[in-house]
Amino acid sequence: MKKTVSAFLDRQAALVPGALVLCAVSGGRDSMVLLHLLRELAEERGLRLAAAHFNHRLRPTADRDEAFVRDWCRAREIPFTCGRGDAGAFARREGLGVEEAARTLRYAFLEAAARDMGAACVATAHHREDNAETVLLNLLRGTGLRGLGGIPPVRGRILRPLLEVGREDIDAYAASRGVPYMEDETNADPAYTRNRLRLEVLPLLEEIAPGCTERIAGTGALLREEEAYLQRAAERSAAVSYGVDSVTLSGIWDGGAVTGRRLIRSAARRFGVELDRRMTENVWNLSGGGYLNLPGGLCALRTGGQLTVRKTPELPGPMALQSGEQVWGPWRVRLTRGPAPAEEARGTLYLRPEAGTLTIAAWDGRGRLAVENGSRTIKRLFADQGIPVQRRWEHPALYREDGGPAAVFGVAVDRALRPEPGEDCWMISLTPCKIRKF
Repeated sequence: MKKTVSAFLDRQAALVPGALVLCAVSGGRDSMVLLHLLRELAEERGLRLAAAHFNHRLRPTADRDEAFVRDWCRAREIPFTCGRGDAGAFARREGLGVEEAARTLRYAFLEAAARDMGAACVATAHHREDNAETVLLNLLRGTGLRGLGGIPPVRGRILRPLLEVGREDIDAYAASRGVPYMEDETNADPAYTRNRLRLEVLPLLEEIAPGCTERIAGTGALLREEEAYLQRAAERSAAVSYGVDSVTLSGIWDGGAVTGRRLIRSAARRFGVELDRRMTENVWNLSGGGYLNLPGGLCALRTGGQLTVRKTPELPGPMALQSGEQVWGPWRVRLTRGPAPAEEARGTLYLRPEAGTLTIAAWDGRGRLAVENGSRTIKRLFADQGIPVQRRWEHPALYREDGGPAAVFGVAVDRALRPEPGEDCWMISLTPCKIRKF
């Protein structure tokens, strides 16, 4: 096992003498074996070693595990850092499964700890059986080549030195070196899908086809290579430009659906969003000028043969206006009352008091306003004024007390609420705090 891990480290260009390796340690067998082995290899290679533990607060024994890892590292003078988070509360707040929430919090902590400590990499203890389980789990959920590739040995700063090592080798190492570890009682709970795969499904598959676990993991490695090749080929087939909050793809409809869908998914993935098959198809089927909201605060816009995937601004919820000045998201809103001027000022709306208490909010995509040539949908009014879909968030709406739209900044005021010059009215001015004026 040591030879396999040593060969893996040889392939990592960042691990020069003096580099710091941050080992993620839960206190379980696999991660304690990895920490023990890395301690030995670090001395041989002139590397520095530190340990990181994240307490998810999901089990009564979570504090015990944290103390165990801390004490083990202190006794061996291994620098130690610890993070804590309530994975259960985070899962409920974000609408995630507990396992996904725990993973999200853990990796965010590890990345932050690596940056703070100046670590060249973060080593995790995923092994061959973990990889086979991941391939099967992704297959059951529905996936493409990327999911069937399983766990990558390297992803950014994350390294998996044990990925080609089997569980039996880890057991043997722990027994021969007397490596202590803590048992996670939830590992035997079949309520967790991954546990059931490990405890029931893979052993049954091994009975049917001995050695299949290793072959599944090997197939994943092969598919990762093919996925990487196809991704490079797809990126060569279209012009790709990157902005701070956007990815623009030109000519993707010329290369066919297979390549186009791949580019769409990778554009969203740049912002940490995984698009499912249905959503990817919806983006691919956009017509010219089409616009689509995507998960994770993204949107997609097609203009001719060009597709832009970008982050959408996060706007606050509706806010009831009060006399004086208020801040709503990126805008400063001022509400006063007085006679309507003969000539309207730019950036100011004038409404009769019959509108009642006014509320400012992002346009919700619905509603109509009465204008000179009849009643029109707000969507049609935007289009008539040539305001592109991706810029409509810059035009907040005002809503009446009964919830109906009264006006949209920079677009129109409902005809029934427009005051005559000199008539008493509400005057609502909007100025940007951080963005340019529309």
